[in-house]
This record gives sequence, structure tokens and C-alpha cells, in this order.
Amino acid sequence: MVTTASPRLPQTASIKRMPWMRRIQLYSPKAARMLVLFSYDAVATWALAESSPLVEAFCEYPGFVALDGVRTLADFWVRGSGREQFIKIEDGIELTPEFPERVKTYADVEISLVGADWLAHRQVWIDNWLQINPYLVANARFVSPATLDRVASLFDEPRPLFDIEHALRDVDAQLVRTAVFMLMHQGRLVSDDLAVRPLAITTAFRRNALHTKDARPWPA
Repeated sequence: MVTTASPRLPQTASIKRMPWMRRIQLYSPKAARMLVLFSYDAVATWALAESSPLVEAFCEYPGFVALDGVRTLADFWVRGSGREQFIKIEDGIELTPEFPERVKTYADVEISLVGADWLAHRQVWIDNWLQINPYLVANARFVSPATLDRVASLFDEPRPLFDIEHALRDVDAQLVRTAVFMLMHQGRLVSDDLAVRPLAITTAFRRNALHTKDARPWPA
């Protein structure tokens, strides 16, 4: 079946797992469900989709696309700012769905390639997000809207993580830190530090004014 219109929300294809294939399970706060991925490059690609406020929704292994005239299973679909893109990891393992006849093929869609060099250029950010995600998974439900607003109100200027934790000493430091990460996950805060150095108490965050109209959800 060929679908020429962009999908609203694709369904994840069940993957036939060979004995030699790794299987990585993780929880996505953005998707609010468990994911099963089959390579570390897929985990890194997920981290970029999860951490980008421009990506409003995503789906792993969403269906087949045509790449250089060859039908291949896309690794991700992302949607944001009114645009949709399919992501294909270059030189990755070629995955086979359990039931290929049930998996949609999408024609005339935008495809972005993700290669080893492309990921390596963003490795610091990816590593930092893999440290941040467990805070969201474990603690976000304990952060009240009032606490989130209190934390957000402190960023009248760029401030390091330790400064925010010190300013809210009446709140558990882990919840304050989680609130900062939640605000970044929502796109209300950004951190230039996280792209160039490991996460630390000195990592600075600042308010973000998003201008997402016509922006590509996936970075070039």
C-alpha cells in the first residue's frame, strides 16, 4: 500500500529480531511510552528527537520510504512546526519488519540522512541528554506546577544549575534540577553549555524565545 499524503501519526513496525541483534529498551517522556531500538545510533537519534522542542511528535520505525530508488525502512518520523520528516540512519543495520505487508510505504516525503559524522558532531549533547532523561522519567511526576513556575521565574538572566538549586533550598534539590530539565524539554529554557561540555552544576541555562514558524523539526 502506498500513501502519498503525509501521515498523521504512523504506527511503529514490529521488527524481526535476529539472534545477533541488540535490543535496547528506554522510556520516552515525549511519546509517553517504552521504545525498543536496535542500535546505539538509533538511541542517539532518539535523544535528539526527544530533546528538541521543535519536534512535537515522533515515531520509530514508521514505515518504508524510497531512498535512491530503493524501498527501505525509515528509522524515525518526526513532526513539528507543521512539517514532517522521515529519518534514515546511514550505514545502519537494515531492519526487516515481522509483517512487511502490513507496513505502509510513504511516497513524496522529506527524508533526512543521519550518518556517523553527523552524530559525532552532536555527541556531547546526546550524552548529556542521556543523563537528563532519567530525571524526567523518575521525577517529573513529583514536580508540581507551582514548583515549575517558581523555577522558571528565576531565569531573568542566564543562571547555572547550582545557583537555581541554592535559590530554592526549601525544595528537594533533585526536584529543582528535574524542573530545570522539564523546562528545557518544553522549550522554555535552553543551554548552550550542553552542546559543548558535560552536564555539571555549573551548566548555565537561559530563557528561550522560540520562533518555530516554518522551521524544520529536524536539524540540517
